[in-house]
Amino acid sequence: MPCRSETIQIGDLDVHLLRGGRGEPLLVLHPEFAAGRWFPFHDELARHFQVYAPDHPGFGSTPRPDWLEGVDDLAMFYADFIDTLGLAPVRVVGLSFGGWIAAELAAWFPERVSRLVLVGAAGLKVEGVERFDLFARPLEETLQQLFFAPDRWVQLLPTEPGTDTLLRMYREATTLARLSWNPYLYDPKLERRLRRVRCPVLVVWGAQDRFLPPPHGEAYVRALPDTELVLVPESGHLVPLERPEVFTAHV
Repeated sequence: MPCRSETIQIGDLDVHLLRGGRGEPLLVLHPEFAAGRWFPFHDELARHFQVYAPDHPGFGSTPRPDWLEGVDDLAMFYADFIDTLGLAPVRVVGLSFGGWIAAELAAWFPERVSRLVLVGAAGLKVEGVERFDLFARPLEETLQQLFFAPDRWVQLLPTEPGTDTLLRMYREATTLARLSWNPYLYDPKLERRLRRVRCPVLVVWGAQDRFLPPPHGEAYVRALPDTELVLVPESGHLVPLERPEVFTAHV
């Protein structure tokens, strides 16, 4: 199903947004990579929902504002996004880094989220479980770690390589490091905040996730008051890209 690309103003920020489908609104928050990309799982979701897929501030075609210092700032931004578009309460799907943002959004602003789907979400630390350090590895190795099937990572490669793309990727990497370098991909206060979430939560995790192994999903289940865990076999970190038919059936 085709999507349309548009720029909308949220507060003082011009935000790039992909929108497609019809029906109940669904806000999809992208992972560390692939801002501004529309994948087959978006098409499938757009058969049932009106899908909103914005670029986070500092990612894709959305500039990085001076006020962006932490993931909590992104949660507050998305509360403004929801209010500006009149979406509340809205279903929210968050992938990896986007899952962390979605969890913070539902914890800080529970009245704005009607249902939450967390897919391989960052944000929590599990003692004794090793995580892949994406800042210390080459891009190709990082992308390979995200998938169970070794050949599927190529779908995350830039579709239009060139100087502009490389500059955008560098800007995204610096934004991600600014938000999640120390502590690495988690907030020690998030676990306590999650008790504020009021909506039903579905936690989806790849059974072979090497980037954030399944115990991270189990940690979310323990911390959230109304949640269900789905482990997807033969899938790595990005279940919607690797097993889109399984993922969309649960949403």
